[in-house]
Amino acid sequence: MATRTEIDKSIPISTTSFTGKSRGGYEIETYKSGIEGGFVRKIDNNGYLTIPGCAGLVKVVRDLYIAVYPERARRNPDLTITRMMRSLSYPRTVLELVKYQGIPVGYGIFPRLDIDGEPVLYSSRALIAEHEREGLGTHILERAISFHRRATVIGHKQLLEGMLMTQNWQSIRSLEHLQERGIVDKIQPIGEPFNEQGKRMLYGVHSRVFISSAAIEETGLSIGELREVGVNETVSPPQEGTRAWEIYETMVNRPPRGLGLNPYAGDVVYVRFTFPRSAAAAIVPTLAA
Repeated sequence: MATRTEIDKSIPISTTSFTGKSRGGYEIETYKSGIEGGFVRKIDNNGYLTIPGCAGLVKVVRDLYIAVYPERARRNPDLTITRMMRSLSYPRTVLELVKYQGIPVGYGIFPRLDIDGEPVLYSSRALIAEHEREGLGTHILERAISFHRRATVIGHKQLLEGMLMTQNWQSIRSLEHLQERGIVDKIQPIGEPFNEQGKRMLYGVHSRVFISSAAIEETGLSIGELREVGVNETVSPPQEGTRAWEIYETMVNRPPRGLGLNPYAGDVVYVRFTFPRSAAAAIVPTLAA
């Protein structure tokens, strides 16, 4: 029989409305896993078992992942699903499910990792194509940052580090929007190169979250990490002359002008974003540490 704690993981701790840039009708359901495990449990080298009470929630995320990345799912379904399930296996994970008129259209998975004794937020987001560019990705990341910052304050250790891996310039623009509002401080290696602390976080996070990586460089470039599942299907070159184009050029140009990302070879860039010590978390429901 499922315990009360396990059952509660499938019940949203909050539901809020959101109005996008071109349409309203969005709802964000927020879920939280426990401090000892995620929404699924690892059972062997490649397998995961869904926590009792969370099967419906995990299925929704799985179906969304396949809808966003159908070619990946066809090319290597086992590794694709393993990658998705692994993201749901970490303890202290905030899962935000985006619904439009009651239908799931995207999600954000935000575990709080422990890297050398320091809390680090890890960001993974996916949205159905027609709901991109509505500000949803930035919104759910901001909510996750606030949740985790409050939780670490309760635990007497402030959250100052975040990390994501991407092939997509849109992820960087999302961070820059938060930087403009003072929520995010540094963005490495796009805004500046990795410093020594950044490199320590880079290697620590990479060792925890990668599935198939030939090498990780101190620039943040992970070689061939997605070569077995394929290119991010939501990536498209931005309009030339825009800030987005500058980011794209920085990502794909070869050193010394850029990072040398080849998305078609499965390369990704790990991006570190830090939070100001003085920044206060937004007023959202408090989570236990």
